Amino acid sequence: MSLGYYRYIKGRLVVRQRQSPDGDSMRFIADDMALFKGLPRFARPSEAGGEESYQLRFQAIDSPELHYGGAEQPHGLESRNGLLEWLGIDPAGWDWAVAPSGFAWETEAAILCDGFEGHGRPIAFVLPRQKIKDGADVKLTKALLGKTYNYHAAASGLAYLGLYSGGLSFDTQTRLIAAYQQAKTARLGIWRLDRSRRFTVSTLDDLGPETGVLVYPKIFRRCVDALRWVGGEFEPGRDLDNFLAERTGEDDQLLVRSIYGGQVKIRLSQVLEQLNSQIRIELDLNTVEFVSK
Repeated sequence: MSLGYYRYIKGRLVVRQRQSPDGDSMRFIADDMALFKGLPRFARPSEAGGEESYQLRFQAIDSPELHYGGAEQPHGLESRNGLLEWLGIDPAGWDWAVAPSGFAWETEAAILCDGFEGHGRPIAFVLPRQKIKDGADVKLTKALLGKTYNYHAAASGLAYLGLYSGGLSFDTQTRLIAAYQQAKTARLGIWRLDRSRRFTVSTLDDLGPETGVLVYPKIFRRCVDALRWVGGEFEPGRDLDNFLAERTGEDDQLLVRSIYGGQVKIRLSQVLEQLNSQIRIELDLNTVEFVSK
């Protein structure tokens, strides 16, 4: 499929018991599940309770974590509830990270999908159903992008941007970055709390929902894994820097735009500095492209 074109697929967003939707991922059942076949890196759906469904990964956004390995960030519930409100659902009663026993909910929606990621999830823009033929391959115009939840999440401060190499056309990426920058300037949603550029962390409590600071979700995930690797508390010689040096697979590759044009490939560890318990991030992770693993 050409860059900038997506398959339009009608279906239902669903939540069932023991499932854990958040602000950038939810399960989806297409009216015609065969429409996913032929998309790049196609993976078969999973089946639970007699229903075939996919766990979507919402394209280009990364919301605060609700349940990464049992760990949670500030604003995780607020971002998930923002998705519900955009869908026209009152989030009252959704005060949980994992759906309770007997829970069953669904709503009509549509997605724009151009392929699957490495874990078998369709990468999707989510939007209300349109007057578009089910299964049609359509160009993502400025007007169509503006109808998506992904754009709304960036523009209203419900999510960070999570851009990946080769995932978006230049025009779409530029519009999403502009929406994020406007939300940040206006201090909407997460931007009232974000401390990604410089923050202090010794234990997981420093990043948790009760007393912790809100940081870029990928950095949160790397900190969670590093803290478990060191036994629960950073100390000199056993911190995030050391974790990335030891676990090179977690030291993400980034594509950064050069002032001379083109892109430069660097590692996360090259833009991250840890001095005792203070971590500094030297660039804006919302505007770089992560290299897919």
